[in-house]
Amino acid sequence: MTAQSLASPRTDRAADAGSILKPVMPLPRTRSRVLRWQRVCREFLKCHRQPLNVALHAVTTPLGIFGLISLIHWLRSDFAIAMVVAYLVVLLALVPKRVWLASIAVMVALLTAALIISPGWLAAGACMVFGYCGQELAHRITGERTLQSTYVHDQNWFARLVEHSLLLLPVLLVIAARQHQSPLRLLVSRKAVHHTKLTSPDQVEGLDEIRTWVRITEPNLSRSTHWWQTDLTGVAREAFDRLSRDASLMAMIRRFHGTGYEVRPVLGMNELYVTGPLKASTSDTVFYMGHVDGPWSVFPGARLYRCMVAASENAAVTTHFPMIGADYAQPEGFRLETGDAVAFDFNRELHYITRDPSAMQVEPRVNLKLHFVAYPGAMSWYGSLLAKLTTVYDLRARDLFLQTIDPNSRVQKLKTQWVLGWTKAFEWIVRFVGWTNLAYVLLMAVISVAIGDPRWFVATTSFVHYAIYVATLRERGAVAFGEFRRNALFFKTLSLAQLFVLYASCFSGELLSLGIVIGGFALAAYSARVLGMNRTLFSAELGIDPLLRLRRFPYGFLPHPMILGAMSGIAAMLLVPSFLASFGWLCAGHLCCYAAVLLQEIHRSRRTSGNRAVLSTN
Repeated sequence: MTAQSLASPRTDRAADAGSILKPVMPLPRTRSRVLRWQRVCREFLKCHRQPLNVALHAVTTPLGIFGLISLIHWLRSDFAIAMVVAYLVVLLALVPKRVWLASIAVMVALLTAALIISPGWLAAGACMVFGYCGQELAHRITGERTLQSTYVHDQNWFARLVEHSLLLLPVLLVIAARQHQSPLRLLVSRKAVHHTKLTSPDQVEGLDEIRTWVRITEPNLSRSTHWWQTDLTGVAREAFDRLSRDASLMAMIRRFHGTGYEVRPVLGMNELYVTGPLKASTSDTVFYMGHVDGPWSVFPGARLYRCMVAASENAAVTTHFPMIGADYAQPEGFRLETGDAVAFDFNRELHYITRDPSAMQVEPRVNLKLHFVAYPGAMSWYGSLLAKLTTVYDLRARDLFLQTIDPNSRVQKLKTQWVLGWTKAFEWIVRFVGWTNLAYVLLMAVISVAIGDPRWFVATTSFVHYAIYVATLRERGAVAFGEFRRNALFFKTLSLAQLFVLYASCFSGELLSLGIVIGGFALAAYSARVLGMNRTLFSAELGIDPLLRLRRFPYGFLPHPMILGAMSGIAAMLLVPSFLASFGWLCAGHLCCYAAVLLQEIHRSRRTSGNRAVLSTN
């Protein structure tokens, strides 16, 4: 059964194919069960539309169940097993078979974890409390009402509560499998660069008034000139104020974030500037280097946008965004002319400009920098914090920038080199690592040290790239391929490095194991080289590159050679007894994840391209 057929009242061809309503004349009892199941799914979906809410529930619900099982296990082990079996027997009469099988997998995993870890009653109780309170917190964070609040005043509220409690896990599995509610969507590198054209009479008139004010002011054109929004006067100031609150610009950003998000202007950062000529070794040089404007990238769920609006003609300068293109050397670019606007994440988006020296620029290039913060509607304090921190940084950075825009003293020249040096370092970090990725890895390392168990770090960093693969292949919108490629390669490199180090630490001369490991990963590496890095990372599946049919070995000779090689190499590691005893779970996790990616690729290939393209599975 598809997730949409379970959780949505709408029907379509895909939903009909797997719908539980497919039997022509179901028995009355079966029909009643079907209708109840669909009703509960629809009710749950109404209160859990945001991926963040579903993601938090995907953590808190299993945690609460784990705590309950562990607490019963602490009292008596066989009672815990009996409870899980009884629950699954009840579910068999309430939910569709495929959902029931998925629920079995989750419950068995939680039961196994409870039996192996065997936390005490205090830890088990804490998991239960955190699981329940965490669900309430998830709704407060996302601003979505709880399902319990929809029936708490009904006459049959207790029966609804029991129904809700019994079906929470299977319904959550169904909702999490939907395209737009999937927690995996949070891992997708969606294009967060938005372009539009300001064409309304009020917008055009406002830009003309600002451009006229610049001409009258007669700025020094030997270097770039900057004014804060409050520096403007008269009708130009009024026009700037209107544009800084422009409804169409805020609507463009709000559409990207979707339901539950608010967008508001950040006036303290807004400025008007006129560009000067390119000069060597000044802070203006930063604009021609890959750079990110702000440092606050580790602010999950919220973004502060800089919106560049052209107030004059532009024949020479193009703004490039290398992390959203197919390759760093082939970025997506925008040459902004009068009325063009492009909004991008101030704290995350790498960009730079280039100037065409042969272009005839008749007048100085006049631009507005407008700023907007987007945040979950129920967390205005969160958006305000991001706006305040970014504004403070922007003020200080602009002061340093103005000190080094025309360096004459030795101190100013040293400051200039400091700015340019850190800009280059930040570019490399954003290009190859990513601040959010780095923060996640460091957090997992701290937690691992705090609990005194290195397996935590290994478990939480070894499978991230598989989740990124699955999430990205499901995404139907525009993907920032450069960012996706960076994230996938970073976590895969970290994952394989840990796997090889752990294998080497346990290796004690098992030559058969070593031979298969080397041969398997050599096959996977050679297959990736034949296919090319971008196609290995699904560029054809994502519509970036055309479909390709390969006949070069190993393609056409071996089925899915990359996966075959990698899985063979990982499985061969289990031939080392000490590695099997200590890290068999790690290999099992890798093999299951590879199988999941393979099944998704096969399903997608059959649905979209039949046998026309070679699967570029990583």
